[in-house]
Amino acid sequence: MDLLVVEENPTDRMLIQARLRRAFPSAQILAADGPLQLNEHLKRDGCDIVITDYWLGWIDGLSVLQRVRQRWPRTRVIMLTGNGGEEVVASAFKHGLYRYLLKPGGFDELVAVAGAAMESKRREDFQELMAMIVNSLPDGIHSVDTAGIITAINPAARRIYGYEDTEIVGRTNEILLPAARRAEIRRLHQRAFGGEIVPLFPTLQVRSDGAEIAVAMTILPMRDGDGAVSNVACITTPIGKPIRELASSSARQEDRLVGPDRCRPPPGSQRAPDTSGDGRA
Repeated sequence: MDLLVVEENPTDRMLIQARLRRAFPSAQILAADGPLQLNEHLKRDGCDIVITDYWLGWIDGLSVLQRVRQRWPRTRVIMLTGNGGEEVVASAFKHGLYRYLLKPGGFDELVAVAGAAMESKRREDFQELMAMIVNSLPDGIHSVDTAGIITAINPAARRIYGYEDTEIVGRTNEILLPAARRAEIRRLHQRAFGGEIVPLFPTLQVRSDGAEIAVAMTILPMRDGDGAVSNVACITTPIGKPIRELASSSARQEDRLVGPDRCRPPPGSQRAPDTSGDGRA
């Protein structure tokens, strides 16, 4: 956990640092009381939380916020001030401020707010990591909500089904299902919404070009922060070529085998020329 305190008042700066050190003994707590130090700290690869005063003699807190968010877009910024108008607050939140605290009472709230900011960033980091993992998997994954609507899809699934993200998210899952399989898949979805993991099973899916493709599928319940199953994840692995491709491939293979020899009699079926001289075959 890395924190940066931007405060030119030495008394306030030491008070903030002391409280943060007591609350987060393993954190690295940096400080900037002027432009040179701020510029130097902004060269770092990242920072989890920045705490800045609004009224600074060499810059204002809104400018600090903008510079921090430009350099570190996911950093949580907390702003402290003795007095701030509604326009300042509105502008700060517009530029991505996490929390705005008024002095002197804000000093008492700062530790709790910093802890909440850190937890928020950890959740965001975790979600980004999970998204990166899902997007890197070779298996197709798409999620479906309780209304049967596709809510997300990974790159592998887009390749399998032949859809762009904007073409399929928000549409009914039944566009991926052959008519004869829809009732079966609905029943399996209901089992997953009940909290059950539906183990690997073979089935058919439909691509954007209408071709059916054989896949192995697993259906998993996806729980939200309250523990309720709000979506199910359908994990698919193709186990054969699309059926339309197979038919076309077979036809092409047959044409290649028959092709120009379609009317030619098989070897050995032609009679040898008559050399007996009597004209009889």
